[in-house]
Amino acid sequence: MQTKMTLHGAGVYYFQVTGAKDQPIFNSVFEFEYGRQLLASIRATRLLAYVLDDKSMQFVLRCERDWTEVMDDVQSAFDAMHERCWNKRRQVLSDQGVVLLVDEQAFLQPLILQLHDWPRRAGLVASAELWPWSSDRYYRDPNPPQWIDTESMLNLLSHSRRNRSQHYIDVMQMPVNSDLDLVHGSHPLYQALGRDSWVSQHLKKEALVQSAYSKDDVRRLFDDACQLVASQFEISTGELLDRHQRRRFHHLMPLVVWLMSERGIQPDALTALVDEDEFRMQLWLRNLEADHAENILLKLKARWQPQAPALPATPVTAASQPEPSPAEHADADATASAEPVHE
Repeated sequence: MQTKMTLHGAGVYYFQVTGAKDQPIFNSVFEFEYGRQLLASIRATRLLAYVLDDKSMQFVLRCERDWTEVMDDVQSAFDAMHERCWNKRRQVLSDQGVVLLVDEQAFLQPLILQLHDWPRRAGLVASAELWPWSSDRYYRDPNPPQWIDTESMLNLLSHSRRNRSQHYIDVMQMPVNSDLDLVHGSHPLYQALGRDSWVSQHLKKEALVQSAYSKDDVRRLFDDACQLVASQFEISTGELLDRHQRRRFHHLMPLVVWLMSERGIQPDALTALVDEDEFRMQLWLRNLEADHAENILLKLKARWQPQAPALPATPVTAASQPEPSPAEHADADATASAEPVHE
């Protein structure tokens, strides 16, 4: 498993999530439809594609806000759905998953083709259009519903605005040769399906967002990161910051810079605090995996939860959840009495 830096901010993201504690996400047919409705109604997002099975979800969203806030809303929505269907409260989605920022012009088309072809590759069906819980059907429809954005991908797939759905059908009839790494992405440093120049441009745009951080905010985050790294290696923050101990300083300070970048704060904003130039800190980040064991990076990333300034996530309320029909209620009650889920 590779450990890469996470990108943040608005953009197109690919998500891959599984059920919490290896339990199913969906326990009945009507829950699949509810799940599709939930993904299409997350605030400040647009659904581009999805493939669902009982234990996992893969989906692509155009997000107007950071993916962390979006994922909070997705988790809250699915927890509420499960409670409404089964009168039980539990965490539905695992906290672990895959999130990749997508370079739309270069990777959106092969990503969605590969995503739609996944049920066939997984041996679930003989052909992609036979899988019922996939957005593939809407790409074949000349007049897809408003809740899904097929235009973005079809505009890239076909240069003509005529017969684009038929062009998609023709492409899917041929072997889909997309073989993207949907766990680690394509970029050597970041969790992204993106060209290096595109990732650099995204980082520059996000640097503008950093103006929302005051100097005090950056200083507080820096102090938090130093304290976390120091505690991991059982030294004091004073020892960590002691530049006279050059070997230790240059071994551990890159971890602090990396944690700051995980919060969208790039090296050029840290030069005064670290007392190193931006070029040196970029080299630190490039050599991070070679200098530190993967388990150390994973432990630090899991513990890195400072109270960073951010917009509050807005959970999807129960009022916004799809209401089961009376027949579905009866089905749910009968299934619930059989206790299909063991928590």
